[in-house]
Amino acid sequence: MIDEPADGAWNMALDEALLESAGRAGQGGCLRFYFWSEPTLSLGYFQRSADRQTHAASRHCPLVRRSTGGGAIVHDLELTYSFTTGVPAHVRGGLADYYDAFHGTLVEELAQRGIVAGLCPSPARKPPEEPFLCFLRRAQGDVLMGDHKIAGSAQRRRHGALLQHGSVLLRRSAVAPELAGIGELASVLLDPKELAERWAQRVAGKLGLTFHSDSPAPWEKEAAARICRSQYAQPGWTNRR
Repeated sequence: MIDEPADGAWNMALDEALLESAGRAGQGGCLRFYFWSEPTLSLGYFQRSADRQTHAASRHCPLVRRSTGGGAIVHDLELTYSFTTGVPAHVRGGLADYYDAFHGTLVEELAQRGIVAGLCPSPARKPPEEPFLCFLRRAQGDVLMGDHKIAGSAQRRRHGALLQHGSVLLRRSAVAPELAGIGELASVLLDPKELAERWAQRVAGKLGLTFHSDSPAPWEKEAAARICRSQYAQPGWTNRR
């Protein structure tokens, strides 16, 4: 599914609702691409909300806290995706394969367009203190163009299912001017919906799935509305750390 722009609380709540749905459905998967109605800063689950003050350019942006870890992301001129699938309780390893499937196929799709990207090797060592922004951090499997990170993902496992979501930087944002996107690095403007469709085909082939165009079921929308009200739109959640 390719969703229209929405605010941060709704985007995170719908990902959570689809995670619940995947846990009930078992095997299979739902791939969702989405956008943001205004530039929004999302915090990783373990980050302190007060630390947003260290990033001056995004201080005025709405704030939401993700259920996944990692660094803060300024969601603006990007393509965001989420993938949910049932995972049997006994499965412990192999979840990194989903990172490889999405990031590897993105590199392939960019190469098809003449854009050179690659996967980040395992860093020799982590810095004593990680940067606030996710796209200034490096982890094995991140998608890089030269020294610039242009895509990364995070996972959460719950309800007998897996949620993986991530962002692809398409262009530089005025509220994250230190981060170059594909547009600046490759001097090309990508159509995000076309990229989503082509990328989805590659992911489907890699995972052995068949994706059909769809939209959230009524009960999934109801669950998302409930989760939005009770969690992601609540200051108590956003400022819990």
